[in-house]
Amino acid sequence: MKIKTLLVSAILIAGFQSKLLAEKGINNGDPIVIVENDPETVIANYIKAVGGEAKVKAIKNASMTAEANFQGQIIEIKTIADSENTRMMQSTAVGGNVMQKTLLVGGQAQMVMMGQVQELPEETAAMLKPQTYVFPEQFYDEMGFELEFLGTEEVDGQQANKIGITAPNGMVTNEFYSVESGLKLKTSSDATGEISYSDYQAVDGVLFPMMLTIKNPMLPVALEAKMISVKFNQTLSDSDFQ
Repeated sequence: MKIKTLLVSAILIAGFQSKLLAEKGINNGDPIVIVENDPETVIANYIKAVGGEAKVKAIKNASMTAEANFQGQIIEIKTIADSENTRMMQSTAVGGNVMQKTLLVGGQAQMVMMGQVQELPEETAAMLKPQTYVFPEQFYDEMGFELEFLGTEEVDGQQANKIGITAPNGMVTNEFYSVESGLKLKTSSDATGEISYSDYQAVDGVLFPMMLTIKNPMLPVALEAKMISVKFNQTLSDSDFQ
């Protein structure tokens, strides 16, 4: 496997570890009110927009599969997020062969690449914990993330509230939420580049993006990954995290 393909796999893994929704949401008829300079309200309205707190909290796990075409090669990305048991699995395969896998089980993290297993440090395991949630935004506060309102910017023709998210390890991610709909339009960070979402479809009453567009300095062109399967609250086994 070419180094370039492995690089794309790593970028896709990073991209799928930032989950966004956009454009229009399911809000059960409740009006969305954005209070300027209040990031907590922006987050609360985002949760309301995607379907409401009750529906979001009812999601205990998710199994997702996406595909991307890179220079004629189909890259398949599988993700399992299990907040109920604080575990996650993310794998990238090319031609049916798994090239890279990231695991978080029992508080310990591993990366498997080309059959080689690497134990990851506790700091990395802590960074992966938010990815056990399908909607980690509702737990930002209790996970120790600091939020800051950074004004408004235009994103894909929409006005968006820009929120700076600082993780306990100091990593900063900027998130952009539509002023009109309340939904997240984009994230950007040094680690993942810029990620935006489109083709939103309802899954069990909650909107989920079916297309990711990833822009990264290491990629010659924007990379599109299409969700081909999204399932919530599945019966999982230990073998799903091996």
